[in-house]
Amino acid sequence: MLQKIRDMWKGSCKDEPADKGHDISLAVTAVMFEIMHIDGKLEEAEHNQIMVAVEKWFGLSTDEVHKLVEKARVEKANATDMHRFTSQITKHYSTQERIDLLKELWKVAMADGHVDPHEEQLIRRTAELIGVYHKEFIQAKIATRKES
Repeated sequence: MLQKIRDMWKGSCKDEPADKGHDISLAVTAVMFEIMHIDGKLEEAEHNQIMVAVEKWFGLSTDEVHKLVEKARVEKANATDMHRFTSQITKHYSTQERIDLLKELWKVAMADGHVDPHEEQLIRRTAELIGVYHKEFIQAKIATRKES
């Protein structure tokens, strides 16, 4: 237990990486993974939606997508909260980009044909953390549902 706390402290004291583009792609992918995992089910349709979204958003090759997804999975598993990811999103994305991200989160949640209440609550909380108003949260949900 103490070693894990020491490791977390050491990790938080490291210098910030220079590649901010990588930071934001990792943050976005980790949030998507959290949406996929929150209902306790690992649906292939949700995983595939994450792969498609990451490739589209960041213009990555298939190999780069797989590497990023694996790193995001590890980072999400080691994270104690969502702040480290949502703060990067807020810092690097405009309001419209954050709204578009909410649509992508809804696509992940809807990919398996069912939005679990835990998924909806996490998307709502994410919207609050990235500074998106409730009205825009609802509009993103409705727009995504219409696209499906």
